[in-house]
Amino acid sequence: LEADTAEFVRSRLETKQNQIEKALSETEPRVAIGDISRQGGRLSFLVRDPAQVDDAVERIRATTQGGRATLRQLLQHTSGLANPYAGVDDGVTPAFFLRRSRNVGGATDAYGFCAGPPASEPGRFSYNNCDTIVAGTILEQASKRSFADLLAERITRPLGMTSTRLARPGERLETGESQRSGSPMNVAAYGAGGALVGSATDLVRFDQALMSGKLMTLGSREALWKGEPSLGYVALGAWSFAAPLKGCSGPVKLIERRGSVDGVQARNIIAPDLKRILVAFTPKGDFDFGEIWQGKGASYELASAAFCDR
Repeated sequence: LEADTAEFVRSRLETKQNQIEKALSETEPRVAIGDISRQGGRLSFLVRDPAQVDDAVERIRATTQGGRATLRQLLQHTSGLANPYAGVDDGVTPAFFLRRSRNVGGATDAYGFCAGPPASEPGRFSYNNCDTIVAGTILEQASKRSFADLLAERITRPLGMTSTRLARPGERLETGESQRSGSPMNVAAYGAGGALVGSATDLVRFDQALMSGKLMTLGSREALWKGEPSLGYVALGAWSFAAPLKGCSGPVKLIERRGSVDGVQARNIIAPDLKRILVAFTPKGDFDFGEIWQGKGASYELASAAFCDR
């Protein structure tokens, strides 16, 4: 889907906005949004009182290397916390995400596995679901509300994201690899780090609200989207960088978040200066989107078509 801050622009069928929304509401499946769950730095807009966050961070010091890892490091994946993927071969699902217990992906894991021996000292980038599981627990501690309730009350319900929610324990999504192959993947085990399920339409609504200022102030959003060059341009919950695109007169600032859970890949790309949005999903877990900054590949071609003059 391609959109701007107010409406859907194009789908694969080049239909008008009302036709797109009608068709998608009838046929669009609910998929694992996955790691895109992290986008938006949920702590920045779900908790209104920063002092509450500070208090919550202090209360769960044991989960953040004795307090050495900061909230920013959690959101930038530089905390050094225990990592479910440590020692696991590429292409293999860690046992962490195969557990069938109902108490997975939340505070139990934040105080349990994630509070175990750290993988490294804080400060070095390493993609890690424990970072967001712990951040989600901080959020719950600060607000005294469950992450699911906060998500519904402050984001999905007000924005009309009717298909978006956290995966239920043991749930198998119709488009997921676990449904196709019968694998024991438990999407709920990803918690705040990747257990969100929903539709491409809902993700566009979230992006539109983020760009239009409905979710946070302009200053907060700019802080959220400030990429750190020394860490590969990782920002808070996304990557922020500028790249040349085919058809654009100069480099375009992009906010990119990727997802890959249960065999479904997703790309959520915002061009804030152009006020444009691109959302893409594929059920092919091995599909190669490529890297935009390399000037070739599927993501580059899609972004060029969505954001540049044709």
